[in-house]
Amino acid sequence: MTITFQDDELHQLLKEHVRSTQPELLANSHDQTLTYPDWLGLGYKRDIDLPSGIYMTLHRYYLHQDLVQVCSAQQNDCFEFVFGLTAQSQCNEGSVFGDRQAYLIGPRHSDQRWHEFAGQDYQSVDIHLNPALLAALTDSHRATRPPALTQMLAGRNEPGEGNPLCLNPVPITPAMQTTLWQILQCPYQGLTRTLFLEAKSLELMALFFQAWEEDGATKQGLNQYDLECVYHARYILQNNLQNPPTLMDLARQVGLNERKLREGFRQVFDTTVFGYLTQQRMATACQLLVQQRSVAVVAAAVGYASPTAFSGAFQRQFGVAPKAYQLEHRQRA
Repeated sequence: MTITFQDDELHQLLKEHVRSTQPELLANSHDQTLTYPDWLGLGYKRDIDLPSGIYMTLHRYYLHQDLVQVCSAQQNDCFEFVFGLTAQSQCNEGSVFGDRQAYLIGPRHSDQRWHEFAGQDYQSVDIHLNPALLAALTDSHRATRPPALTQMLAGRNEPGEGNPLCLNPVPITPAMQTTLWQILQCPYQGLTRTLFLEAKSLELMALFFQAWEEDGATKQGLNQYDLECVYHARYILQNNLQNPPTLMDLARQVGLNERKLREGFRQVFDTTVFGYLTQQRMATACQLLVQQRSVAVVAAAVGYASPTAFSGAFQRQFGVAPKAYQLEHRQRA
């Protein structure tokens, strides 16, 4: 038998069950544990609000019957990192998630249905944050964050056939496993617990993106040595925007031939070496322009021979002249 709930209906059912059986679990509005009624399953979900605006949900439950949750747009306007230690769930009879996988899901659509199966021991740690917060955490690395994430943040990505917006899942790594158990077995209370969980939630997100990048590169045929060389090349470019090396010099510095560097760079960062250099220059230029530096100073700081050359490159990248961009941000301030 399968039971179907709207997201908010299931949450309310669990809350009413706790209110009538263990009301002390609801005493702290920032840390609440909701238990399952016996007829539905065993176990709990624990919701923890953190000061940054992140909230974490710890899941540990076992269902007696299959459960379908129909997503409510009002309930699912956030991004969700899911670290599924055990069991699987399915979206719209399509994608299957979980079972020692980590994945990032974008804001869900109201027609999505999540199917959880009876007879499985569900255990996971979920990290939720709104799009503005995830953008704030990643915008300074706009040029290097996954292009799919940039599209999701911009709202330009559409779900596949019945599937949610998400990055490809990655296996839970030993480092993630350690952090997850530190969260699940956290010995602290009060302020110490809050700060500990805040730090660990950020650590998990960092480990997810590291694994996502490395998994993508491995699938595209790069060995560990080549991958390290490509990341070293990126580091050199980031630190030499004013006077970057030629492709030949860069390849020599990192220990690859030019062809392998070009191909590896495109595989890992989804752009050419020159394209990445331009992205980094433009990102730095935006920061300097917002600080009201002159166009000439900004052009020199990011390695352009003249303000004219810089202005042309900036307009091609953003569709607006540097002075207009600067004026717009001055008015906002």
